[in-house]
Amino acid sequence: MSFTFGFQINDEDREVLDVEGQHILESPDAQQCPPPLPAKEILVSSCELHPPDSEATCQLRLHDGEVLRYITSPGSTTYQELSASSSDLIPNVYEGGMKVWECSVDLVQYLSETALSWSGLKVLELGCGAGLPGILALAKGSERVHFQDYNEEVLQRVTIPNIVLNTGLEVSTARCRCFAGDWSAVQKMLTEDLTLSDDKYDIILTSETIYNTDSYQKLHDLMKSVLAPHGTVYLAAKTHYFGVGGGTRLFEEFLQKEDFFHSEVCKVYSEGVNREILKIGIKKS
Repeated sequence: MSFTFGFQINDEDREVLDVEGQHILESPDAQQCPPPLPAKEILVSSCELHPPDSEATCQLRLHDGEVLRYITSPGSTTYQELSASSSDLIPNVYEGGMKVWECSVDLVQYLSETALSWSGLKVLELGCGAGLPGILALAKGSERVHFQDYNEEVLQRVTIPNIVLNTGLEVSTARCRCFAGDWSAVQKMLTEDLTLSDDKYDIILTSETIYNTDSYQKLHDLMKSVLAPHGTVYLAAKTHYFGVGGGTRLFEEFLQKEDFFHSEVCKVYSEGVNREILKIGIKKS
């Protein structure tokens, strides 16, 4: 399966072909984008939750036999409009969170087959969308799991319903927090909230978030600000995003240049488009 982002662009924007001959739209001029969204906490208890129809949910069966459920048809005006326009992403407007992306499933499967001791850990999922990796961490006994997505509506219509669907409302309210907005704004909010080093995150999870090289600095700075000194980032992404320019090799080069994190490839998926999981940690001084 080839990866595409269906940008809404003007006629003067160019089209390119990926290696399989599919049309990929190049990222529109950054000057045409609206300003980034501010940070905002979305309370789990404030969302209107309705039991989804069985036809509107899917199951993801993991290697250890566990099953995660997720909503496939969120009741969202944004989702309906984007579906009608065949757009998967509109820069600084909608960042693709209504869909379950391939590398998110890779990350969930990898974590389910890896001998991690989740009990008592503090976890953050960045660019969470459906939130499946974070939900797995919650189900495995993490002390708290925080979810971030660019869009408030994604958290309200997809992430939080998925959390409740898998863990129940009581667990979701007690051990989860959700944040919407641009990474720079969320960094400021979380940094003010995490006053002690012990409050920082032991694990950061993120998938399909490095397709745009322009966002690398924001992602790097956010991870640097909130990851505990002993912490680990698990990042799942495609080796190269045809048409939009990012990928794991470019992100690793960026990390080397910044000289704060070390990284290693801990899993490679070669079927379809090449995908990888990076394990990232803070360099020892």
